[in-house]
Amino acid sequence: MKALVTTVVTQTLEAMKAQGTLTLAGGMPSFSVDPPKQAAHGDFAVNVCMVIAKGEGKPPRQIAEAFKAALVDNAGLVDAVDIAGPGFLNFRLKDKAFHQVIRAVADAGETWGRAQSPSGKKVLVEFVSANPTGPVHIGHARGTFVGDAISRLLTAAGHDVTREFYVNDFGKQVETLGRTVLKRYQELFGKAVTLVEGEYPAEYVKDIAKAWRESVGEQFKDIDVDGDGPETKAALSAAMAFGIHENLNAIKATLALAGVEHDHYASERDVHERGLVTGIVDVYKAKGATYEASEAHGTEDGKRRDESKAAQYEEQQLGGTFLKTSEHGDAEDRIILRRDGSPVYLTADLAYHKQKYDRGFDRMINIFGADHAGHVPRLKAGMTLLGFDPNKLDVVLVQIVRLVRDGVEVKISKRKGTVYELKDLIEEVGGDACRFLFLMKTANAQIEFDLGLVERQARDNPVFTFQYGHARCAGILRKALTDGRGFGGFNTVTDAQLARLTVTAEKDLLKKMSLLPEVVVGAANALEPHRVLYFCQELIADFHGYYSNHRENGRVISDDVDLTQARLALVAAVKHTLKSAFSILGVDAPEEMAFLESEDTEDAESVDGDNAAKGS
Repeated sequence: MKALVTTVVTQTLEAMKAQGTLTLAGGMPSFSVDPPKQAAHGDFAVNVCMVIAKGEGKPPRQIAEAFKAALVDNAGLVDAVDIAGPGFLNFRLKDKAFHQVIRAVADAGETWGRAQSPSGKKVLVEFVSANPTGPVHIGHARGTFVGDAISRLLTAAGHDVTREFYVNDFGKQVETLGRTVLKRYQELFGKAVTLVEGEYPAEYVKDIAKAWRESVGEQFKDIDVDGDGPETKAALSAAMAFGIHENLNAIKATLALAGVEHDHYASERDVHERGLVTGIVDVYKAKGATYEASEAHGTEDGKRRDESKAAQYEEQQLGGTFLKTSEHGDAEDRIILRRDGSPVYLTADLAYHKQKYDRGFDRMINIFGADHAGHVPRLKAGMTLLGFDPNKLDVVLVQIVRLVRDGVEVKISKRKGTVYELKDLIEEVGGDACRFLFLMKTANAQIEFDLGLVERQARDNPVFTFQYGHARCAGILRKALTDGRGFGGFNTVTDAQLARLTVTAEKDLLKKMSLLPEVVVGAANALEPHRVLYFCQELIADFHGYYSNHRENGRVISDDVDLTQARLALVAAVKHTLKSAFSILGVDAPEEMAFLESEDTEDAESVDGDNAAKGS
């Protein structure tokens, strides 16, 4: 419907230019088409007359009057155009325009709202990227679902999306994992071991050690863990590789449980072994973007926050090769090579991101925890110094999640005595609940995940009521079929029958459904999946209101065959719209589930006695 109004405005402006009424010297203007703040003012308000007034040298209302006189409405779907305020055009559409929404939804089926043709843009989304030193825990959960939903959104908007997991399989943390695995392995042969600070005491490391013993037998049982000879190095390297492999497999299994898949796993170790880290330093040096110094220029009198990583590792940064990131928006220049010539983590990350650009993506998106906010300006500055467009790199910062049960924060897994795993959460409350609650706010807003609330199938459980919107539509359609008045299908419903949809609430539902394609594009561009979720919540609320009213006043299913078919077509269109939107978010759309209102007679068969969702 919005596209219809946009077409009418564009064609009318072109006609006015041809008539000499307008010059449009700057070309076709950009203008907004939005529902007015007050429903009484019409269906859509357009600001084009005010946009072009200055260029045309005429008052907006004068242009608006000329616009009305020149109106081009080839489809015959505009009922009236009123002029409001300083020159707004308020469009009122004929009922037939609303009914065409049902035809559009029917044609698209359950893909309604998705782009009908590819955009031609390649997009890379990097998300999760958890260290392969342990399982995916609750700290990774929100970024996991946000990254997946953004990937789904971008795909729905027509982009060619690659989902990538960057494996941090290089450096001290994986070396520590290897040492811990080797110790636990030797412990299985009766050797007393002591873990030092920083090593991994959790049970999953013992499980890895047992699996490694099954793989290598007694091969490394007498190795001196603290030695520095070739045998120790080989054992530690083997233990590290096995630990990374086992943890990565466990991570993939958890992500599969969450309904998340990646197209590509990139390796930090591979970046180092291919010489890309030293290579990027050489590139920066050749561009004159580095200097050797004892500390970053301009920081001599500065004082870092005591809790900052820069302060904690200040000793390691005293002298080396610095990159001039402060020239492009960073707070200060950053060290990329230490005094001993070894690279810092930033250097490898810069090399990895250079590869993203070299691979030809039009847009690259990183999903980072909010604690990585300081890393963003140095990454963008580093890419700018290479001659890349930093605006192609977007970073979504995901705030922390507070997990509570009955008001008490949950930090410990009952099963393992370790950090609460994402797998634990999914097994307890379900993947749909996890996904919904992690997406229901903007990524930069902190959220509290109430386990007790999610486990209740009650009115105050937002996940339950969200999915019930789709199930209720399905229940009404089943009820009609049981009563011998089933919906004949979109192909059989006639224009004359659809013309019976004249109630304001029906037109509001149709107008709302017509906006899904725009919502998807806007949410994809802004990287904000919650916009689609809000759209669904609003549509569901409007549908519940409409349905409740028509149980008592006219009913959806009645003895009036034509009106029943029209209203069932409306219900089916709402169902298709919700299912499409749900699938874009990755949330299941159950056909049947329990509900609180047992007096809900028109779809009573969708209420089952065991108070458990079916098909979700």
